[in-house]
Amino acid sequence: MTMTHTLSATPAAFTDHFQITIHGKGAHAARPHEGIDSIVTGSHIVSALAAAGLDVTRFQGGNSWNVLPPEVVVEGVLHSEDASARQRSSAQAATLVSHIARAFGAEAQLAWQPQREAERSATPRSS
Repeated sequence: MTMTHTLSATPAAFTDHFQITIHGKGAHAARPHEGIDSIVTGSHIVSALAAAGLDVTRFQGGNSWNVLPPEVVVEGVLHSEDASARQRSSAQAATLVSHIARAFGAEAQLAWQPQREAERSATPRSS
């Protein structure tokens, strides 16, 4: 009996880190109408990104319990199986971030940082 082995190559995911900086307008919590709430804006952005398949892993804003912070930073990761999915997801994220921030009267910057390009991994299979 002869045993043969076949190598099956599958692409690994692209991995990209993203960071979104949301600029609102700080205000005292007793007078929220005088500000632009970057936390509420960021929360809506997080929900939209999650629905689009991006993973949000960090949300940071402010350092006081009674002040709406002027800025929030949201970070996370995008995993995609191929270059076209990567491009579609990053373009969709940019559109969502821009439109949601604008809807709340805030501004947002989205920065991408590729962490890993797709690689091929070989998995031996017995036949």
